[in-house]
Amino acid sequence: MVKLIVTDLDGTLLNDEKHIPKENIEVLRAAMEKGIHVSVATGRNFYSAKPYVEELGLDVPVIFQNGAFIYQWMENKIIYKSALGSEIATKVIETARRHKLFYILYRDFLEEKDMYIDMPYTGSFSLYLGQNQWRLNIVDDVLKYIKTKDAVAEVALVGEELVIRQAINEALDGLESQTSVVKNTTIGNETFYEIFGPNSSKELSIKHLFEYFKVAPEETMYLGDSFNDIGLLKMVGYPIVMENGHDEVKQYARYITKSNNEAGVAYAVKKWALGIDD
Repeated sequence: MVKLIVTDLDGTLLNDEKHIPKENIEVLRAAMEKGIHVSVATGRNFYSAKPYVEELGLDVPVIFQNGAFIYQWMENKIIYKSALGSEIATKVIETARRHKLFYILYRDFLEEKDMYIDMPYTGSFSLYLGQNQWRLNIVDDVLKYIKTKDAVAEVALVGEELVIRQAINEALDGLESQTSVVKNTTIGNETFYEIFGPNSSKELSIKHLFEYFKVAPEETMYLGDSFNDIGLLKMVGYPIVMENGHDEVKQYARYITKSNNEAGVAYAVKKWALGIDD
């Protein structure tokens, strides 16, 4: 029996136009009315995810930035935070420069305009940068914006996966216990990797939700579509992957639901949490 539903946002709850389909909202609200708890686990930061959390009417802890930040926003209550040390962030960026990788500094978990870049980018993730233009700072040197802080939220690297892995191994050699590396997604021939502080992942952070809601992993449904969802999918009793999800991710699903453009979250919740067949 499902007592907790946790959903990813992009590629899962949201359609490709970055809206929540009306059916998803209606079904999740119906689940909440029946006493099933609902939350979100996303790679987005708080301000980027806030409109969707508001639309769902959630006043519960929500997992942001792949588990590095858990925040109950209506209460302005930080449940968990794991920042990346500034010296490590600086080393990652300096290494990325040597390997000619594109990098993004995310300076603070609760800074609305939190993204910093200092070089132009054209590639598979251009749409991502365009959609996040409102939170983007184009500066002459991102390292200047690290020096004033003891820690930052994260650094992202974009490029060929093998080159990124090489850069990460070089930059984080001996620093593994102070960092978390998350493979987010792949588009075309480029991959998006994120480097956070220690113990940052969706699967580690969801333990805080289990405790908060007093539910067990086997009573939890998680819906996702990408590589950063795999660890969490392996933990829960009802791992659901979207039809549009990566094939590698689908192998960890108990069920495959409809795509994000077909309100696949609503379909899964009705069928496997509420027991309603269309």
